[in-house]
Amino acid sequence: LPSSYHYVRFTATPSCTDAVTVRKSIQDALGQTFGMLYANTYVDILWIADDGSETVVRVAASEAAKLMASVAVYQGSPRLSVVKESPFLPSLLSA
Repeated sequence: LPSSYHYVRFTATPSCTDAVTVRKSIQDALGQTFGMLYANTYVDILWIADDGSETVVRVAASEAAKLMASVAVYQGSPRLSVVKESPFLPSLLSA
């Protein structure tokens, strides 16, 4: 079955344990890169590490490339960097 979702594992610098702050950073990155229409892209924060150094998000498969491109050029805080991405969530366990 084809997946309608895509999962992305990020590192956060500086560490951030607040899901709202991570979501705001993603929203700002999308807005800065692709405009206000994409700033409202639906992104689920699935997991944040206890120390706030990593997070896993779920996004529509059609929006995954835009998400990864926007966080790559975003200069705000926290700075997110892609560790691994996949349409299959369990594959993100191995880094």
